[in-house]
Amino acid sequence: MARGLTNFSPAELRAHRMNAYAEPERTSMTAEELAEAVGATKAQILAYENGHRVPDPPRVRALARALQVHPWQLMDGDRRTWTVADYRRASGLRAQDVVERLGVSPKNYRRFETEGIVPSRRPQFVDQVAAVLGMSHMSVERAIDRTPAVKRRQSRAFELVVAMAEQYVPMAGPWRGPALDDPRLLELAEAYGRPAQRIQRVLAYELGELRQSYVRAQRERVIADYDTNNARQSSARYAMERWYENYDKELFRIPRRLEKFHRTAQPSDVWQLLVDLYNVDATARPDATNWAVTRLLCKDPEVLPPHLVERTRVHDVESCRLSAPGTGHVVSYRGLYAALYPGVRRPVRPSTRTGAKARMGVAHDAITLPNRTERLVVPQPILEAMRAVIAGTKNALSIAISPSFDLVVGPNSVAVAPSIDDRE
Repeated sequence: MARGLTNFSPAELRAHRMNAYAEPERTSMTAEELAEAVGATKAQILAYENGHRVPDPPRVRALARALQVHPWQLMDGDRRTWTVADYRRASGLRAQDVVERLGVSPKNYRRFETEGIVPSRRPQFVDQVAAVLGMSHMSVERAIDRTPAVKRRQSRAFELVVAMAEQYVPMAGPWRGPALDDPRLLELAEAYGRPAQRIQRVLAYELGELRQSYVRAQRERVIADYDTNNARQSSARYAMERWYENYDKELFRIPRRLEKFHRTAQPSDVWQLLVDLYNVDATARPDATNWAVTRLLCKDPEVLPPHLVERTRVHDVESCRLSAPGTGHVVSYRGLYAALYPGVRRPVRPSTRTGAKARMGVAHDAITLPNRTERLVVPQPILEAMRAVIAGTKNALSIAISPSFDLVVGPNSVAVAPSIDDRE
């Protein structure tokens, strides 16, 4: 019996074999024919169908190929309880198969399947696993959440975070966050497979946000206890309760945020790219046709996480924009990234954009190609760097953005022109 292949369905195998042929005169494949197709015996096929034996992942893949179905279709149809390991086995893959395709160590992949820990040097690991298993990023995330070790980690993380909040949040004096040698912090660092310094910075931010709610609640408490005006006392009690409710709500969210952040956190250079995309308003909204020019944004487009950034071609210009999850990622975790990478540019808050810039982005950052409606946006820092090169001159700077088009930047203008080779 294949160890752990508990989601294999004998009934599904038999049903697909009985419906393997569509011809009117023949509606099923015999057990002998299926056995010959997969290099097995009739007895083995019947054992699979009667639940006496379970095929191993390679045999599942062979059965699915012979029956012209996806391996998942030979499994129990209820996927609401499947873990990543279940999906991997249901795809007819051994752990070693995935290890070889991803080029990751068996130890790191085993930790991912059993503990939900993403290798720290593989920020696109969840995307890569999703591609190998033929799943969406979100489906892999949900499967990780079903892993028993992940559930236990989040439960324990909540206990540890609550204990640290009770100790550090009320402390008087400048805010420094939890001590780096706090045993609870060190336990969290080991549980998430990340350096203690990183966890300390993240928790300093998260508990610092709680501290703001706590301080405001304490201010309202003073008014509620000592103000001589009954109306102000009543209003302060109500405000105090709301701040305490906010405190509890945010405290409850911290373990989940830590879990999700450490699965999808990007290195500082990629985070900067996400910020630049966010700041040019190149987001995946139904009413938006803004795209950033990928060649201007980064040298290697493969560093852009597939679930956070959409990529396309506008004519032959490689272009990209934040996906809806990408926008959510930037908004949700900008504080955590700021704590980790203090020197990196920060996303512009939507409230700081007004008028035409809020609706369309900065007008002189955008260009359009002939006979195309998409607006190609040049990130502001890149535009400023290009203009710094031509500062004090009346010259324009021309940069190739595709085999067919050049970007022409002047002191006060941005335009697109056919490439020199095309003009020749």
